[in-house]
Amino acid sequence: MNNKYFDAAFHAGRLPGGVAAPWRRLRRWAGGALLAGLAGLAGAAVSDGEIRVGLLVDMKSTYAHIAGPGSVTAAQMAIEDAGGHVAGRPIRFVFADHGNDVEVATRTAREWLTRGGVDVIADVVGSPVAHAVQEVNREFGERGAVVFYNGVMSSDITGSRCAPLGIHWMYDGHAFNTVLGRELTATGARRWYFVTVDNAFGHNVEASLSAIVREHGGTVIGAVRHARGEGEMFPKLRQAMQSGAEVIALVNAGQDMIQAVRRSFDLLRVSKGETMLVAVATALNDVHEMKPQLAQGLRLAHSFYWNMDAESRAWSQRFFARTGTMPSDLQAGVYSALTHYFKAVQATGSDHGPTLVRKMRELPIRDPIVRNARLREDGRMVHDVFLLRVKAPAEVKAPWDYLEILRRVPGDRAFRPLADGGCPLVVGKPSGQ
Repeated sequence: MNNKYFDAAFHAGRLPGGVAAPWRRLRRWAGGALLAGLAGLAGAAVSDGEIRVGLLVDMKSTYAHIAGPGSVTAAQMAIEDAGGHVAGRPIRFVFADHGNDVEVATRTAREWLTRGGVDVIADVVGSPVAHAVQEVNREFGERGAVVFYNGVMSSDITGSRCAPLGIHWMYDGHAFNTVLGRELTATGARRWYFVTVDNAFGHNVEASLSAIVREHGGTVIGAVRHARGEGEMFPKLRQAMQSGAEVIALVNAGQDMIQAVRRSFDLLRVSKGETMLVAVATALNDVHEMKPQLAQGLRLAHSFYWNMDAESRAWSQRFFARTGTMPSDLQAGVYSALTHYFKAVQATGSDHGPTLVRKMRELPIRDPIVRNARLREDGRMVHDVFLLRVKAPAEVKAPWDYLEILRRVPGDRAFRPLADGGCPLVVGKPSGQ
């Protein structure tokens, strides 16, 4: 990988409106780390004498506010905390904007794997993009990169479509649905109504969450569909409230979800807390954008919350100092995934994908982001998941402290059992986790 390619990758990720300066500083820093580690490369087990990290990220489209520049910052922090080198080899960092476009993501991943020599790819937000990158990487067999998926709701990535080098690190639709459906139904919220985006994501998540609600004694009394990007959500939200449901579940994401939460506050029973509002696909940045006062009482599930303990707060304050925002669980996951990857490289002295995946399953996973974590044979990283509530304005005591942790759910109770996913890599494994 030459400097032309390195510079081009950074220019591809530049932001409009004069926000490129931090990335230029990052390029200068990464180049310095490269030069500092060039000595003693002869005979290295690391191919090309360096570890090449590629961040495939949505910088300006649907998921930019929950991944985007923040994910770049998180990757930079992981590289810095590794000292800019690992196993005596320099770390080279590039990123590219996939723009939530499957074709762009596929083309970029193939270029990185064919000519760029990228050893590890991270972020890859969005289920369609993730599945496309998984298939491209599969074509390269053992020569492929280790790929970390941090913002993917689809559990198929470690189920029927699992791959030896694909690792699902943070977001997970099955785990979030389990925590929301089971835990809330168990507390007495038994009558559910769905407001669902009319696409494959909406249909699949609604079916999954409905099954979990019914399994734990709840009832789905109705559902209404809306188009992606629908302009006015209030009539359908009013229909949901008038059904007599105790829970209105928003099975949508991005601006659809944000608009639905805001408009739900106009419904008297929701604003008074008599009807519970649940959102299946959220991040902290969504709550910030929808305005916490309009989202108070909203229930959601996350893999990480910046204010969950002293260690997470310390790391998040470092992130805030660089970005002016607290990290989403997707962004924090980029740091966690790369940190664990670097530990495996250090332990093996290698950048061979299958060797590193085996080592990552052996090594304890413990960092400022995840708790009680382990990596399974299907590529799923199992960790604690949190059931949270958006605080009322009077309860918010510090900037960005919008959420209250209602329950910490151990990963073995949240994630799909290993034997139930249909991953070909684990055929014949015993049932359970």
